[in-house]
Amino acid sequence: MKRNLTVVKLNPADPHSALRRSARQMPARYATVRHLSEKQLRNPLIRSAHERLSNIVAYRGQYLRGLDSVHGDRRTRVEVFQAIERVAEQLLVRLDLANSVLGYIDPENGRYVLNTQRNIAEDAGTISAPALCRLFKTLEAAGYVYRRIERIRLDEKDEYGLHLVRTRVLIRFTKQFWADLGLRYVYERVQNAAKKRRDVQLREIGQRRMAEIERHSLDLQRRTISRKRWQAKEARDARDPAQGQLALPQQMATTAKQLEPDILPERMTGHQALKAIGAMLTRKPAGS
Repeated sequence: MKRNLTVVKLNPADPHSALRRSARQMPARYATVRHLSEKQLRNPLIRSAHERLSNIVAYRGQYLRGLDSVHGDRRTRVEVFQAIERVAEQLLVRLDLANSVLGYIDPENGRYVLNTQRNIAEDAGTISAPALCRLFKTLEAAGYVYRRIERIRLDEKDEYGLHLVRTRVLIRFTKQFWADLGLRYVYERVQNAAKKRRDVQLREIGQRRMAEIERHSLDLQRRTISRKRWQAKEARDARDPAQGQLALPQQMATTAKQLEPDILPERMTGHQALKAIGAMLTRKPAGS
């Protein structure tokens, strides 16, 4: 039995929509490495998470206890906790509080943009991109991270003629992560406030977008009216010479009729003609 498949269009502000978006030029990066600002540190979730994740080796056994049971009865190596300490600040800098995803909303068009693992590793400075990828895989096995991976084919080709592929990864921290970090209540409270701010932001972006569409429509209508007026003028100019050529014989006939009384002589009788001839002969000089 043939099933009808329908295409589901995701909201551009949804993080999952950024996975399947066509390949584009990489966005501009900051000139310097970003750090947590004073405004971010005033947030209770960011402040507490930064303090605990930056010292997770000392807090081992108290927070994120699920990491120690990833390999069954064998404890997880300490390098995993050390890697969390290295990237803790860069993860919190890029954390979207509205949905706990490493990404942000583009204020120009309202689309969601995902942060790349390579940039996170480069800004952290003490961890490589492959090591960071393995860390996220371990966190996913512990139930602390939800990952979604999509591969986008690029138009560029390598030296063997094969298309290059760009990998996109959506990383979302789960509620279990915040619960094992001892911040579930704070996370829910902060997330609710962030969702309200996100709704206001998306509403403002939508209103600005509608204003741009309205301006574009008015400009397009103005151009259409101007083009129609120009086409009508060109059509009138094309018709006027033909009408002038058709009207020329009629004008010439009318002019001839108006000139006939002035050019044609009046009717004369025979006596008047003889009398006029005699007057002309008398005006001749005698010597002729």
